[in-house]
Amino acid sequence: MAYEDLLKSVEESAAEQETELRRKAQEASLEIRERAKKQAESVRLAHIEEARRSAATERNKALYLTNVENKEQLIRTREASFDKAFSLARDRLSGLRAGPDYPGVFARLLEEAVVPLAGQAFIVHVDPRDEPLCRKTLDQLKIAGEIRADLETAGGVVVSLPDNSVVISNTVESRLAQVKERQRHVIHATLSGD
Repeated sequence: MAYEDLLKSVEESAAEQETELRRKAQEASLEIRERAKKQAESVRLAHIEEARRSAATERNKALYLTNVENKEQLIRTREASFDKAFSLARDRLSGLRAGPDYPGVFARLLEEAVVPLAGQAFIVHVDPRDEPLCRKTLDQLKIAGEIRADLETAGGVVVSLPDNSVVISNTVESRLAQVKERQRHVIHATLSGD
């Protein structure tokens, strides 16, 4: 019977070890599952956070691009308004010659242009329509200068030295261009409400 008891004892011991091994395997399996769940949750949360960051980045990028597009459109609109205002001014000034004030305006433009060249021989370039007015104005101002009716302008003069080393443009167009450049920032600020 000792043999049977020994065999029974070995079997019981094997069964206990098997039970212990199964219990340990089950505990290890549960522990691995818990770690896997925690890691999966951590990975899931990391993916969610990455998706949030990515969505926020895309939203910010879209907002930035929209703001840039809006600013560009606003600049184009302001520039179009600016150009239209000066186009209207140019159209209005194109009829300056027909107005009663034109001889006085012409005289001031001519005088401003010739003053820097005082004492020197100069050439006054005018529109052919202004040639008689120019002769009369030079006589009134007691200024001598060669007149050339070789200019197409809405009004005014271009005065130069014979060698063209000095050229002074004092036409309606050149004055309008000067005002346009000097006043660009002021007009844009007015258009933007600043």
